[in-house]
Amino acid sequence: MEAYKLGISKASELIHCGALTSSQLLEALLKRIELLEPHLEAWVTVDEEGARLQAERLTSEAENGRFRGALHGIPVGVKDIYYTSGVRTTMGSPLYCDFVPEVDAASILLLKEAGAIIIGKTETTEFAQADPAPTRNPWNLDHTPGGSSSGSAAAVSSGMCQAALGSQTGGSVIRPASFCGVVGVKPTYGLISKRGVYPLAWSLDHVGFFTRSVEDAALLLSALAGEEHGRPRELNGPPRIGVIRGYFHELAHEEVWRGHEQALEVLRDAGAEVLDVPLPDVFEVVPSAHRVIMASEAASVHEERFRTDPHGYRRNIRAMIAAGLMVPASTYLRALRIRGRFIEAVSAAMEGFDCLVTPSTTTPALRGLESTGNPAFNAPWSYGGFPTITVPTGLTQDGLPLGIQIVDLPLNESHMLGVAGWCEGVLNFPKEPHEPI
Repeated sequence: MEAYKLGISKASELIHCGALTSSQLLEALLKRIELLEPHLEAWVTVDEEGARLQAERLTSEAENGRFRGALHGIPVGVKDIYYTSGVRTTMGSPLYCDFVPEVDAASILLLKEAGAIIIGKTETTEFAQADPAPTRNPWNLDHTPGGSSSGSAAAVSSGMCQAALGSQTGGSVIRPASFCGVVGVKPTYGLISKRGVYPLAWSLDHVGFFTRSVEDAALLLSALAGEEHGRPRELNGPPRIGVIRGYFHELAHEEVWRGHEQALEVLRDAGAEVLDVPLPDVFEVVPSAHRVIMASEAASVHEERFRTDPHGYRRNIRAMIAAGLMVPASTYLRALRIRGRFIEAVSAAMEGFDCLVTPSTTTPALRGLESTGNPAFNAPWSYGGFPTITVPTGLTQDGLPLGIQIVDLPLNESHMLGVAGWCEGVLNFPKEPHEPI
């Protein structure tokens, strides 16, 4: 198998036994980037020189019998809102086109300590909001890869790196992962430090990431949050799955819901107990509360610069900041208070179930690059801080990926990974990179 096709687990195994070096793996990926980047536009910066120096050092360490862990020598892409020491970090905005941080984000430091190679910075929507990046979907170049972590999802899907960091404030990991047919993980709020990640909305922002399998996701989470969170818990048998309909059925595109029902049937046939779970009444106000918090906090982040240079911002982020500056404090505080009720209600609804499931997105990947899609199915879990993971389930008639979103209780990542791994094995979606051209 060509090196770029390897997942983290297999590449790590080969590096540890000496059958593959970190430098060889990196060169295979750089060649892949050279081939595909003109078509996908997934990268803002590819740090070839820096990545090669890292790879040479890690290759030398391996030859001397020193391994830092499962990520030793594994190249990782990084969304361009993470500070990377000595490497340009633009936030997808011309306002930061020449900004070069002097420090690494906390998560970047953890990856480097674990032996990962930072291969470069991936495209993001402006300030991780809704103004699209130029990135295209590897499954169909005429369609969006989703956002805001657009480049990260496309790079992992197409085999330009084994894994990539993203972030989620509404649906910016789960949605692009689903659109691009890969695994996306949004852990519990605060589980992974956001230090050194440019904020969109402090109380909603989550560090997240993309891989091509649940097994690989577990390895990355172990490095970022500790093995107690990243080791998949073994299930006693097929899971008991709670299906949420209502809001999700009403907003889902017909083909998305049909694919969702087909995936549930596959899980049921494999032994899972699949039962409906009613939505808590408080759910009705959650989307509005999420929007209030997101706009208010984004306005706080950008207020000083925005008042002097509003036209330095693109249309969507400019409209959000302007709206957030007009939100009364009492409205913002009410939206925060509702969050506590929502967390309690969802936690109660999950009693007796291994997880809740919904479709990962309202639609398949949209045609055109004007919109990155609707985060409506992901934003509630960002609002409540619940851990979520998306696993690919199949394809639409037009050959675009669909996914299932699995929701678990806070700080229950190891259990969530166990459930997701079981579902992934039953659904049997291909894990090799997609060939976009």
